[in-house]
Amino acid sequence: MAAFVRSLVLALMVSRFINIMASDDDPYDAICSPIWGYFPDCAEYLGGLTHHLPKKCCHSIRKLNEIAKKTKKGPKVVCFCIEAFMVPQDFHLKPSRIKKLPKKCHTDILFPISETMNCSFDER
Repeated sequence: MAAFVRSLVLALMVSRFINIMASDDDPYDAICSPIWGYFPDCAEYLGGLTHHLPKKCCHSIRKLNEIAKKTKKGPKVVCFCIEAFMVPQDFHLKPSRIKKLPKKCHTDILFPISETMNCSFDER
């Protein structure tokens, strides 16, 4: 039952993501592909699976920020792609790690990021 609910949530999320992309002025080809290439560099640290912050994570946050800056809805798109990465795995991030990340990487995070990555309600 839990797997069915997760699949349903992911399907609804992808549908919402497609609607967001369809309303944007900039066309994207496989927009989540680069995001999925960068986010895993931080996932283990943010999820509490490792204690040290990998150097690649800060580089990846900067790259994700660049993607977020490309369009008006860029931050929301990055959020939805990270959410799509995490939902099927039932992966949760640690709020304390999220809070420390900007200082540790010496950069702001320009896209919504939270423990459960519920992008539907974040209006950032």
